Amino acid sequence: MIFWPDKKLLQQLDKMIDEAIAGTFHTETYDESLLSKIESKMLKFLEQSRLRQEQIEGERGHVRSLIGDISHQTKTPLANMALYTQLLAEQGLTDEQAKLADQIAISTDKLNFLIQALVKTSRLESGVIKIEPKPGDVQVLIAAAVADCESLAAAKGITIHVHHTSLLTAMYDERWCTEALFNILENAVKYTENGCVIVTTTEYEMFVGIDVTDTGRGICEDDLPKVFKRFWRAEESADKPGVGIGLFLACEIITACGGYLKVSSRLGKGSTISVFLTKV
Repeated sequence: MIFWPDKKLLQQLDKMIDEAIAGTFHTETYDESLLSKIESKMLKFLEQSRLRQEQIEGERGHVRSLIGDISHQTKTPLANMALYTQLLAEQGLTDEQAKLADQIAISTDKLNFLIQALVKTSRLESGVIKIEPKPGDVQVLIAAAVADCESLAAAKGITIHVHHTSLLTAMYDERWCTEALFNILENAVKYTENGCVIVTTTEYEMFVGIDVTDTGRGICEDDLPKVFKRFWRAEESADKPGVGIGLFLACEIITACGGYLKVSSRLGKGSTISVFLTKV
């Protein structure tokens, strides 16, 4: 036998849910009926949710304050380290001393990069940075990211080839998606030796795809699920600069725009990072 709930009870429950969504819910009865018990539990649940939301907002405020402090407190010491290292290098050092000064400069740059990457990531996760995707020309996005990466590629003798299939429009935040795509291109350039990086676009039913393909060493199959994790780096990448934050940040940005990333690779054959943005 099938039990069908009372129509009036369903109407009351429907009204309670609408009021809960609107934030106007309150208990109407105080008897021992089933509806009264549900009302009491609903009120308790909403109160706990409100308190939890207030706690989350408080924690976000604390994170924002902490991020601001970190960014402010480290800016001057890092600038001083860079300046003093430059002055030291101008003091007629021996070859050995000059090498040590260079190492200090490299380490200072790495530390500055790490702090800035952490600040950006934390701001993004805590809601300080607002991602605002708008309709835009995908070619413009790619051109901006490639332009930012050209000097790095030229320093390694690597060429970035861009192949467009057609004029495509997608939803993206111009500033932050340019940084996301730059991070992906930078990663491709970093792991490519005596080769090239190829950028291609593909139109799908719901998305616009941007593939960044390198001719580097590739990634083993077991490591593919870890590529977009924070601070993850493959063991064989220890000889390359980086802290494992670029692709994680790129993934966070693209996801905030309603898109997603995918990776495919073969050891010794290179890798492809695919960006999917919602098509307009």
